[in-house]
Amino acid sequence: MRKKKRIIVTAIVCIIMFALAYFALYLPFYIFSPESYGTSLEKIFSYEYLKTLLPLFIITAVSALGIVLPVLIRLHIMIIGKNGRQYLNRRGTGKAPKQKPSVFMIVRWGIMAVFSFMMIWGGLLFGLRSTDITLPVFSCPANNVQMTESSCYFLSHPKDLFTELPLKNIIIFFASTLLFTVLLGRVMCGFLCPMGLVQDIMDKLRKKTKTKGITPNERMYTVFKPIKWFMILLFFGIGFVGGNFCNFCPAITVSPILAGIGVSLYVSGFLMIFILIGSFFKRRLFCNICPLGYLVGLFHKISPFRIKKDCTACTECGACYEACPMGIKTIYTEREKADVTDASCIMCGECIRCCPEDNALSLTCAGKKLYTASRKSVMSGYAPKDR
Repeated sequence: MRKKKRIIVTAIVCIIMFALAYFALYLPFYIFSPESYGTSLEKIFSYEYLKTLLPLFIITAVSALGIVLPVLIRLHIMIIGKNGRQYLNRRGTGKAPKQKPSVFMIVRWGIMAVFSFMMIWGGLLFGLRSTDITLPVFSCPANNVQMTESSCYFLSHPKDLFTELPLKNIIIFFASTLLFTVLLGRVMCGFLCPMGLVQDIMDKLRKKTKTKGITPNERMYTVFKPIKWFMILLFFGIGFVGGNFCNFCPAITVSPILAGIGVSLYVSGFLMIFILIGSFFKRRLFCNICPLGYLVGLFHKISPFRIKKDCTACTECGACYEACPMGIKTIYTEREKADVTDASCIMCGECIRCCPEDNALSLTCAGKKLYTASRKSVMSGYAPKDR
């Protein structure tokens, strides 16, 4: 019975996604002139620049509405329910203690912020640009003033790769993409990707507003799987039938528009609204279905960055699994192997941050520990306050 339900859910998801794919070129969300006007530092303060930001303002406003309405409805249901009075009396009590930010997390956020800034405005402000070296990160190739090229365009448009670029550039493309993929792996997702920063900001907003999110479970991650495989199929296959994956990629609504590039938004605009709302309630929602992230994750076995586990120190509390935004269960269930690195792991360090046992989990690079679990760090949130 459960297997039939999964098949039905998968079929429904595929039908919805195929319907979106069919209307991608005929159902524009917001259209700008296809000619991108030249950018300069002066234009950041101009009316033309603000006009280019208009679709992002619309997406943000619709997303905010999509977040506020469910929260208000849920609050209303709780208040008028049988336990409404008790709920109101309990609000604000029993909240989880706040840990002191670790150096690792501060560094991670700092690198994400700087890299995203440089990818979006670096070429515009500093004139730094490389069209040969490519990074397998959704830096969005529609932004023609970013620092480096993103490999996502040519990977999703293989016909253009082999027909538009000379042999030398093709070799450099594959060499640089493979080099960064092997050296960094999905560290790029946790430390460099601008879309990752946007999703983490949405998660921070939820925590700051003390809004209850969606508790992840195995059923949720089961639903993600067919969506992820459809996105992978779309990413690698749509270019062969004359389609354009950029019409579906939510990243195109962020990087080029913020840099002042006029772009056309089709299904990507609707998907970005879904990603913003979803990331508010479920951390790193898009990372669970990102096709480029999956491709990078395939090389996790040869990446120098690893997640190590001391199974003898593990007390099977499950804090690591609950904290993981990618729903990686093996990090909790593994009882023998020291290396618990998974293809889906974005190296965000959340499992290590929440682990209450010293050295039970650690993030290593070429065998050297960069970040380890610490009971003292976890318990710092329970430290008595000075009166």
